[in-house]
Amino acid sequence: MNSLEVAADKMAIMDVVYKYCRAIDRLDRELLESVFHEDSIHHHGEYKGPSAQFCDFAFDILEKMEHTQHLVGNVLIEVDGNIAWSESYWQAYHRLAKGKDFKDAGGFVADHNPEIDEDIFISGRYIDKLEKRNGEWKILKRQGVHDWVRFEPATDKGWREGPGPAPGRGNRSDPAYERD
Repeated sequence: MNSLEVAADKMAIMDVVYKYCRAIDRLDRELLESVFHEDSIHHHGEYKGPSAQFCDFAFDILEKMEHTQHLVGNVLIEVDGNIAWSESYWQAYHRLAKGKDFKDAGGFVADHNPEIDEDIFISGRYIDKLEKRNGEWKILKRQGVHDWVRFEPATDKGWREGPGPAPGRGNRSDPAYERD
């Protein structure tokens, strides 16, 4: 495998990681399912099992949140033929609204104080094993690692209202999906 092929594979793998974050933040189930092989396994927070069922687990929690945003950086990828391993550092922001109870969700969101609007900042890493099948890279195994979590009372409602740039939306009506 020459260096140009390795570079192309690494770019394709980074796209998989970025698509995962978009899918989570936009609650785009089709996109989220597209980053995993059908036999993919997942261990993230309280969840351990098939990645297809992780999609249900994640969306059950995310749909109750006011806002969410995942940012990825420091992506290290090792390619060995049609198998690759990656470690991607991430930070996420979540707004949990007053009156919403997350106790049944488990994990860090179960610590939400439902008496207040609360912002959660969390940082961690995605440790992935990927496989290239039929020319396409997808996740075969994912381990989500949480390195730290910080809770803060929210001081405003977060998303801007009124004139100005279009606000982000937690669904497929977000400007990122427009193709004009």
